[in-house]
Amino acid sequence: MIALSVVIILTITAVPAFIQAYQEYHVSTTTQQLYQVLQYARSAAIENNQTIYVNFQVGDNWCYGVNAGSSCSCNIANNCTLGSYSAPKVHDLTLSTTGLTGNNLTFEGTHGAANVTSTITFTLYGGTVALGMDVTPFGDMQLCSSTIHGYSAC
Repeated sequence: MIALSVVIILTITAVPAFIQAYQEYHVSTTTQQLYQVLQYARSAAIENNQTIYVNFQVGDNWCYGVNAGSSCSCNIANNCTLGSYSAPKVHDLTLSTTGLTGNNLTFEGTHGAANVTSTITFTLYGGTVALGMDVTPFGDMQLCSSTIHGYSAC
């Protein structure tokens, strides 16, 4: 009985930590995917000496698309020639942006510079866990979070 009681107590105390770790992992992997997409967009801009557009639809039912030469809509099938990515489940993560004009981020072809300073943030529904990405006018990107350990604060 004592051993069973110890196992139950340990399980009850470990479950919240496990849930928190899973939530942080989920937000982190989604943001890492966006980071890789933006790195690809910047590289493609430099390689092809062409402006690459990344369009964001924000909110619960988010998506983003990458296109060469002009903006695209990630809501329209095959509209973004370099790819589009959508929320796996509505009301799971929320996407928000700051600093973008018309929710568009562009990388110019000469040096891969971005058109604006911006922050793109994924937040777990309910607002408990968030991970952002700062993009500078030089096209540099850095992940940041005030709620997930291991990242600098946004």
